[in-house]
Amino acid sequence: MSKISNLIFHNAKHTMSSPYGRRKSIKTSAGNTGTFHSGVDYATYGVKLAQYAIEDGEILSCGTDWMYGGAKYVWVKYPRLGVKMLHYHLDSIKVKKGQEVTKNTVLGYTGKTGKATGIHLHLEIICMITGTRYDPEKYAEKYTEP
Repeated sequence: MSKISNLIFHNAKHTMSSPYGRRKSIKTSAGNTGTFHSGVDYATYGVKLAQYAIEDGEILSCGTDWMYGGAKYVWVKYPRLGVKMLHYHLDSIKVKKGQEVTKNTVLGYTGKTGKATGIHLHLEIICMITGTRYDPEKYAEKYTEP
């Protein structure tokens, strides 16, 4: 797995289940997904794993996204990197808006809330300056720890 997903799961067992980019719409109990996947999905073999911040950052927002089927989410800003990361489909959230986080802070637990077919993390990475979305797997290739 990628360096970033290993940091998020503290090396617990997981696998990429859906890559970034175009795909067929998926039917879920909360509705159909779109045909462009703006992140990468990491399945956790049916286990609700803890998800951690990858380094020092701040919680931009967290809660339940009712527009997309009730998915629980956390947005983390990483100032050193100039990006924000979205952790989506959480089973539970363990942080609050404005909270400072470190690589040992549990953000929440992997789940299947919203438009999901199984327990997994949907991870998105967005540049804070330009709004450009990055493929998390490609971004991870360039990531260096502080």
